[in-house]
Amino acid sequence: MNPNRLKPFFVLLLILTYSITSAQTLKQKERNLKAFSELYGYVRFFHPSDEVAKLNWYFFSLYGVHQVMSAQNDQQLIRELKALMLAIAPSVVIDSVPIAKHRVLSKIIPEKPSEYQLVNWVHRGLALPNGSPLYKSQRNNRDTIALNYIDYPVSTLKLDETIHGRYEFTVEVTGDETDCNQNNLFIAAFDGTEQLKNKSNTNRITGKTIRYRFQGNLPKGGKNVNFTLRLPKHRIVRINRPNIQVFSGEGKKTFDFEAPLEGSNAPVNIVLSIAEDKRFYFTKPASISAITSIKPGENIYASIPGTLYATKTATYPKVDSVSFIAFQKKIKDYWSKKPKEYAQEARLANLVITLSVLKFAFPYWEDTKTNPEKLFSFLFARTIKDNNNQDFLTSLRLMSAKLNDGHMGISYAGSDRIEEQSVNIETEMIDRKIYVKRVLDSSLTYIPVGSIIDSIDGESAQKTFDSKFRLISGSPQWRSYKSLLALFDGLSDSVKLIINNNGVRTAFKIPRLSPAQEYRPIALPGYVPKDGLLSDDIYYFNLAGDSVMKNINASLSRLAHAKSIIFDMRGYPKESVSGIFGHLLQCSEHTKWLHVPKLSPGNHRKDFESMGWNLGPKPPYFNGKIIFLSDACSQSQSESILGYVKGLKLGTIIGKATSGTNGEVQDINLFENFRVFFTGTKVTNADGTKSHYKGIIPDIVVRSTPAGLKEGRDEVLDKALAFARN
Repeated sequence: MNPNRLKPFFVLLLILTYSITSAQTLKQKERNLKAFSELYGYVRFFHPSDEVAKLNWYFFSLYGVHQVMSAQNDQQLIRELKALMLAIAPSVVIDSVPIAKHRVLSKIIPEKPSEYQLVNWVHRGLALPNGSPLYKSQRNNRDTIALNYIDYPVSTLKLDETIHGRYEFTVEVTGDETDCNQNNLFIAAFDGTEQLKNKSNTNRITGKTIRYRFQGNLPKGGKNVNFTLRLPKHRIVRINRPNIQVFSGEGKKTFDFEAPLEGSNAPVNIVLSIAEDKRFYFTKPASISAITSIKPGENIYASIPGTLYATKTATYPKVDSVSFIAFQKKIKDYWSKKPKEYAQEARLANLVITLSVLKFAFPYWEDTKTNPEKLFSFLFARTIKDNNNQDFLTSLRLMSAKLNDGHMGISYAGSDRIEEQSVNIETEMIDRKIYVKRVLDSSLTYIPVGSIIDSIDGESAQKTFDSKFRLISGSPQWRSYKSLLALFDGLSDSVKLIINNNGVRTAFKIPRLSPAQEYRPIALPGYVPKDGLLSDDIYYFNLAGDSVMKNINASLSRLAHAKSIIFDMRGYPKESVSGIFGHLLQCSEHTKWLHVPKLSPGNHRKDFESMGWNLGPKPPYFNGKIIFLSDACSQSQSESILGYVKGLKLGTIIGKATSGTNGEVQDINLFENFRVFFTGTKVTNADGTKSHYKGIIPDIVVRSTPAGLKEGRDEVLDKALAFARN
């Protein structure tokens, strides 16, 4: 047989063999990174060793990626993972077989447990470097824990042989007179034995005084007993006449406290909250058996203690301080040397950091069509092939689009950052056609308002829109708003448009002279009325405008008797505008609509610490029709306003669905000048109904029309005026 005829066969065989080997190697790399990422998240956020709390997790992520990615099989991977944990979490057990709990307990229980305290993490969201201060991550018996109650110590009661036996501790509480709704008000007290005395009454809190009685037993002997009144936050009440009566063999003795709150920095009116008893503000006691078992790989098992014993100086088992310092130096040195493979490793480390945070701290997984495991596979498949930071930027944006979070954005400030320019033309989409809505640049008045944009730089306008849409996170209405805002963004000096005006197609070459816009309100000054009287005893105020609260306050006496008041919320407030609600409320409200996740390895963000604004009436009351205008650009703070209106029925909302994104933004700092932003809190309307993703749906929905655009009409405001006059 001719050897030359076999040559193509051997070449093909070589190619196939190489392809199979490459695929197997890539699969192992994915397994390696996934196992490290899983372990990284659970140990960083839930293992309470002192070394975990002190470690620079930023440097550790990069070093860990370097160590695990070269593992050729699971046995090598397990060795690398064990080595990584040794200096920071020696009680974490990693094995190729399931791990019995007693193996872990034998590592974390000291010889004399009574000489130690239990330490565990308490998370309200996740505290991250340079992130929002709303989110707290602290350790019981290690850090100061932010709790949802206030303790007010009452004067010390000095006991002797004659003062002991059953006691009654009473206190009078007067509620806020403006609270018209029936609610449960909870108060508790501690006595000297640190036993919680809990008492609850159901009353209509309308200024009526309630007497709370706490009973217990005082020990016999010459001791001091401190009584502490424990009050949950965020509700105005008045505390009166606390006293203790002790019933002993010598009869009844009464102890009055003339100034029970001295030294507590408490005002006479104390802020309390109305809450369900099950949320009575206590951190769940730590348990040494709180051990999380995970399976970070097909043949890899790990058990991570969530509670450790600790002395005042170290958690147990104690890590050699010299070894820990050396390890910290090693991981920092690796980052500073920047080896050749650093660029890809940095991107993979960014993946590990981002997904480990989102897995636990992102509260809206149920509103996505993905999950942490699918998202890891998606981002890994792209990141491993990314050749540069611009490629990775696209990968992060595509990832964010899967999470449907309008706050989610990717920032990149590297030296190769692309700064795009745009043109000041506002557009609107109706039935999949893109229309010119407004021309915001006086030099472009030759562009006909109401005309259809057929193409942009030789590509159909719809295809350009779709290319923007795919990289944006959020609800459909928010993504559409952002895509239209970015429609003309580009790098070239000009953009070529073909515009169809009444069937006549005309080509235009328009210079890009304006920076690309991240946000633009619909209620633009110059396109909406000025604040104040509009017509026929109807007033208008742009809540996204300048000095709006000053303008409202200057008109209060007239607004009390106005026929209708229109508040335009088609934008983002430049100042706090929640002051308007005092004039719309007839009763105090204590709705809980901002929900911060209480995180633990297994609660899947179902437990929350909830809060609200706790607003009350403020004269004068606005008696006329109250109207709010909304649009897809109404996001975050704007939706807080509209969520109050919707939930408490404080007015009629007219316009379009809001963005569907509200809550405190969290910030993840990454290598190579990348940052990821996301919503870390759950937010509902004031009545508890859903607003995320779907947005706040107006009571009267207004849809734009081609005729309205051509005539330059504000169809939302037109509908509001018609409603206001009737």
